[in-house]
Amino acid sequence: MRQVLVDYARGRLTEKRGGGWDRVTLDAGLAVTDSDGIDLIALDEALTKLSKQDERLGRVVELRFFGGLTIDEVAEVLSVSHTTVESDWKFARAWLKQRMEGPRA
Repeated sequence: MRQVLVDYARGRLTEKRGGGWDRVTLDAGLAVTDSDGIDLIALDEALTKLSKQDERLGRVVELRFFGGLTIDEVAEVLSVSHTTVESDWKFARAWLKQRMEGPRA
C-alpha cells in the first residue's frame, strides 16, 4: 500500500500522465489528495531512513499508516506486545515528524 500511495503522489507531480484530467477513484474515502497535508514522497524518504535504523519501527508505521491496522493487529502481526507497538508508534511518529519538518530556524 505504501508503494501504491507514493507512486500515486509522484504521478500527480508529472504532466506526462494526463496532468489536466480529472481522476475518479472507486472509493473516495481511500483517496489521498494534496489537501491531506501529507507529502507522501517526503514521508517515503523519511520512512526509508527510519527503517534502515530500526526495521520494526518502519514496519509499525507501514502497518498503522498505510495498512490501517490497529495497535492490537500490528502487535499480532509483528509478534510483540501491545505496549511495544504503542511505544514504537509514538517514537516513530515523533521521529518522522522531526525529519519531515526539517530544521527549525
